[in-house]
This record gives sequence, structure tokens and C-alpha cells, in this order.
Amino acid sequence: MSDLKQFIAIIKPFREDFLTNPDDEEMAIMSQHFEYLQNLMKKGLILLAGPTTNEKNPFGIIILNVNSKNKAEKLIRNDPSIRLQIQKLIELEPFRVSLLNQNS
Repeated sequence: MSDLKQFIAIIKPFREDFLTNPDDEEMAIMSQHFEYLQNLMKKGLILLAGPTTNEKNPFGIIILNVNSKNKAEKLIRNDPSIRLQIQKLIELEPFRVSLLNQNS
């Protein structure tokens, strides 16, 4: 049986108008952020990740599949968008996937 647990991370841009007015440096960092998450997904450490599309209150959700909250926090803190202070970690909590659509 697997010792992996799920954690949900909520991340949020520092700037409120980030979705509608990103600068070139922010776009480059967000490309690194996307590549970082893709790499974690390939390793099986992420179940899903994505942003809300609400321009007035944007945030992203990442569901991690790791063995501890410390590991989850380390992975989030190493995200380029967090390290380079484009986004911040708002919340990191244990999560249980109750239903998962395997067909989508």
C-alpha cells in the first residue's frame, strides 16, 4: 500500500491585475512555473494544477501526491513563481481525493 498522501496548495499572485497586465519578466517566470509543474506531474507528484479564471480574485490550485506536508511545502516553495515572488503560497492543507474521473 502506498504511503503517499494528498495536499492542496492554494497560490495567489502578489499583484491583483496579474492576469490582465503581466509584464515580460512575469510571463517568463510563469513559463518556468508551468514547466516546473509539468515535471512534477511526470514524476507523479501532482494530481492536478490550474488557475481560476476570475480576473478579480485569481488564484491557482495544486493537488500534490507526496509522503508528507513538509515535502509538499518544499515542492511549492521551489516553484519558480513562488521563489521569484510572482506568487505566494496562501494555504497548504491535507486533502483527500474521494472521486477521480479516470476518463477525462
